[in-house]
Formats: sequence, C-alpha cells, structure tokens
Amino acid sequence: MRPWPSNIPFLALLLVLVGLLAPWAVSPVGAQSDQALYERARKDYQWLATTPRGKVVYQNWQSLYDRFASIYTADPYGELAPQCLWWMGRVRAGAWEQFQRQSDFLEAVDLYRRFINHFPRSRLADDAQFNLGRLYEQAGDKQQAYLEYLRLTVNQPKGDMLPQAKARLDALEKDLRPAGGSRSAAEPAQRTGPEPVAAAPSPDPVASTPAPQPERSTEPADPTLASLGEVRHWSTPSYTRVVLSLDRPVPYSTNLLPADKDAEKPRRLYVDLRGTRLKGQVKETLPIDDGLLSAARAGQFSGDTVRVVLDMKNLISYKIFTLDNPFRVVVDCFGKDQPVKVKTAQRDKAEPKTPATRYTSRAHKVPRGRAEAEPQGLGLAAQLGLGVRRVVIDPGHGGKDPGTVWRGIKEKDLTLDVAKRVAEKLRRQGGLEVLLTRSQDVTLPLEDRTAFANTKEADLFISIHVNAAPSTKLNGLETYFLNLAADEESMRVAARENATSQRSISDLQVILKDLMLSSKINESNRLAHVLHRELLSGVRRHHEVDDLKVKQAPFYVLIGARMPAVLTEIGFLTNPHEHQRLINPAYRELLADGIARGVNAYAQQLRSGADLGGPPQVTAQAPPRVADGGRR
Repeated sequence: MRPWPSNIPFLALLLVLVGLLAPWAVSPVGAQSDQALYERARKDYQWLATTPRGKVVYQNWQSLYDRFASIYTADPYGELAPQCLWWMGRVRAGAWEQFQRQSDFLEAVDLYRRFINHFPRSRLADDAQFNLGRLYEQAGDKQQAYLEYLRLTVNQPKGDMLPQAKARLDALEKDLRPAGGSRSAAEPAQRTGPEPVAAAPSPDPVASTPAPQPERSTEPADPTLASLGEVRHWSTPSYTRVVLSLDRPVPYSTNLLPADKDAEKPRRLYVDLRGTRLKGQVKETLPIDDGLLSAARAGQFSGDTVRVVLDMKNLISYKIFTLDNPFRVVVDCFGKDQPVKVKTAQRDKAEPKTPATRYTSRAHKVPRGRAEAEPQGLGLAAQLGLGVRRVVIDPGHGGKDPGTVWRGIKEKDLTLDVAKRVAEKLRRQGGLEVLLTRSQDVTLPLEDRTAFANTKEADLFISIHVNAAPSTKLNGLETYFLNLAADEESMRVAARENATSQRSISDLQVILKDLMLSSKINESNRLAHVLHRELLSGVRRHHEVDDLKVKQAPFYVLIGARMPAVLTEIGFLTNPHEHQRLINPAYRELLADGIARGVNAYAQQLRSGADLGGPPQVTAQAPPRVADGGRR
C-alpha cells in the first residue's frame, strides 16, 4: 500500500471524509416519504449547525439545501412547501455566514422574500422578515437592516419576533441618527451590501468608452446578468430625478465623489448596479445641463457591474429608492431652492409661538405606523404666507394599466374624466393654474407622475383613484397622505395602487426619509383632511356614502413629492350602487366639485392664515376589507 503523500495536510483528508460521511448519507432517498425526508433534513441541519468540523465543508451546506429544494420543487403548493422554502433560506444564510460568498447572501435574501410573499400568513413569516434584517445587519448595511425590521413591525405586528425587531430598531436608531441632527434628511448614508464599495475617491468611474465591445450588444453574453435597458430624467435648476430601468432586481451601492480640480472633474454621484450588463441602446452620455446636473453617464465598469455617474453642479442632497414591476432605481437630486418671499404683513412681526411650532420640530414628527390626527395650529406654509398657484391633478392609471375593471368599466377612464372636470372648475373658480399628468389614455409610470409635479414646481399634487374589493357591499370615500400604513387595510390599498404585493412594498428607505421632513408630512395631512371634508360633505348632500376617513400609507405615486400631496379614492367600482353612480356623468361632476372645493378651501386658508384645524380628529378604522389582488 502506498503511503499518504506528506505534502497533503491530514486536515484536508479529514474534511473530505466529513463531507462524504455526513449523517444524511445513510439510506436511499427513494425509499422514504417526503415527510420522513423532511424530518431527517431538519435533524441534519441541527447537526451541521452545531458541528464545527461539518460546517466548514461547503458541500455539506449545498447537499442539505438540495434535499430541501427537491421536496419543495416536487410540490411548491404542498403541505411541506412553506417549511422547505423557509429552510432553504436558512441554509443559504448559514452558508453565507460561514463562507461569505455573495451568491449565498443574495440567494438567502431572495428565498426569505419569496417565503414572505408566497406564505404571508405562515407563523414563520415574521421569522423570515427578522432574518432578513439580521442578514443585512451582519453584512454591515444598518440602514437596510432597519428597514427590514421596520417591515416586520408594520406587516407582522402580532408575530412573536416583534419584541426582538423593536429592540433592534431602537439599537439601530442610535447608530443611524445623524450627528447633531445637521445632515439633510433627504441625503442617505451610503447603501452597502455584502461587499461594500469603498468610500475613498477612485479614478473617473466612466471613462470615454473605446471601440464597441461585445458586452455592448443587445443581448447580454451571460443570461444570469440583469440588463440596464433605459436611463430617463426630469430636471429643473433645483431638482432632478433620474430613473434606471432594469429587467430584474439587483443589489446596488452608491458613493459621492468630491470634485477634482486638477483633473477638471466635477463632483460626482455614482450608482453601481451589480450583476448587470449594459444594453446596446443605452446612451453612454445623457446631457442634462440644468444648473443642478451637467450629465448622466453609463458604462460597463466591470464584467458584472454597470456604473451610472451623475456629474454635479449644485448638489445639496440626494436620495435613492427602488420601485418594482419592473424594477427601477430612482435617484432624486436636490439643489438650492429659490428664496421664499414672505408676506410684508408678517415680515415685520416676530414669529408667533403657535401650536404649529410643535408640528414642525423633529421631536414631533408623524410617528411610524400610527394614524395621525389632523395637525392643529398654523402650518409652516401658512406661517410663511405661501399660497397655492399651481396644482397638478393626477388621473390614476392609463394606457396599458386600466386599474380596476368591473362590468366593463375601467378605472382609468373614470379618473381621467373626473380629473378634467376638477381642472376646469379650479381654473374657473379659483383662478389657479392646473396641469394634468395625463390628458389622454396613455401609460404613465408612477415615478413620472411625481417627477412631473416637481419639475413643474407645483404647490399641490392630487392623485385620483377608484377603489375595489371582493365584497360588493363595501362603499365609501377615503383620502390618503404618504406615511407608513397605520393598519392592514391601508397597506392593502397601497399594495394595489403600487401594483405590487402587500408584503413586498419595495424599499421603505425613502418613506423613512420623508417622515423626517415633518413639515411636508403635516401639510399633506392638512390638505387630506380639508379635501376629504369638502368631498364627503358635497356627496352627502345628495347620496348616502360611508366615510372611510383620512388615512396614511406608503404610495409610490406620492414618494418624492416636494409639495403637499394626497391620494383620494372616490368610491368602489365593485359596489353596485357606487358603480351606477360612477358611470353617471352628473355624479362625476359632483365628485369633481367636492375635490375642487377642497383645494380652494385649503388655498383660501393659506392665504388668510387661518387655523386649518378644529378639534383633533383621530383617524378611525375603516370597515374590514379583503384585498382583491388586482393591479391597481
């Protein structure tokens, strides 16, 4: 017998044997039931997680993952499917903790999210959500970890992981709080993933591209990579929105580079899209030159990373968030606003110490996950003597997106008709300039609508929608402003309007940023209450209708609005009585009149400096409603 070569460590042989002789390699798979296979795999996970010599062999993790996956894929809707999907995520997370492979991290995140989306009522849904937070926290991404824990408190408030999630939120809030509170709320910290991007200045991220290369072809060489297919932008001298459209979700990171005078390079913000190829039709340079940004540049930074660079002129702050269906990365850049002109009557007076001072302080911002009463006292806009000159009305849906469809009637047609009537009334009655995000039946992405209002420097933004529910008995009017949902029903409505699932509302980061801007949140709250009051009272003069109150929820169409912004649901298309009313032009005229009166009432109160509120009106819960799962 030949001796074992002395140059091969004995430990290597031991690890190979451990991998081969793992306790699950005992009996033939085909001879056991799925339940027996599942129970054995669970026991083997416990062995693997507690055995140092076993966990250092990657093949042991892969073999265990394959066993859970074989049961799950054989029957994705079977009795064991939820448990197997859960354990698949846990195994991948364990492998990442042991070996720090980025592919394991991304797959663990994807598996946990799939579990939450597919099995939201499972007793393990909150565990999966908590594990997502823990994964990001272990990866060093405290901001994303905070968001994942926050999702648990909003979406699984009755889960047994709630106390632990709240404890982590409290701990992370201390780490994420800006030093001295001086940093702009709209400027996020650098977003990181399992492989953070270095913050140090680097060479010019996107150099002039030489001759065309194979990676610039219309079809990516590697089908596992996502494609960046479009770069769009909207601009004013003080605001720019850039949208990066991809064909699937990818992790991303950002960095802000200082200006390099020696190399004649401006200040630059870049976004790295990992696991991505640049499509051939994307322009390498997109001129902007609006006083805030000079250009956006895109290039294949490495074999699997696309870098998009924004050349800055006058950047004050920025924020980045993502949208789904399809996946988009949205970059909002902010410059210095024009000086505010204050009324002469107020300029010579000392600033009054009104109750509104409380509502514009950081200590009294709208609390997360709770419905808010209408703020009392003068709002910031009223204190400054600001008025309403330009209003943007947004008819929900349009084009390829019909919204709710019931008995042949499409939501997109009703919202457009009401929006046109509102615009006509506001122009005639209030002398306001009114713009529509769409004036015909065209497809308009959600992010385009808010960007339109921002670039037009609107003073108010109002999005009009029609509700839906499986129960034909539900009816009523409700109005929303942007915030974390205070109840499950508000989250469901937001999920429909966002065209996504309730459990996968993407990236609450931007909403958290907006919560810090309490003056805008409260102005939106005020606008919502005034508009809802006028709309409801106008309809009730002629018809009985339920009051579903003013609520708060995370609507994509309101994200990033730089003015008070609300979304109003003008009735249930799926309720036979309201259906008949909504298809009646006279009733739509009544709705339009109520919305117009609400806008005029809000504008008049700003002009007069009147108190916008009466006694506190705590938001009531709406009647129970089951989500219809339709695209809204």
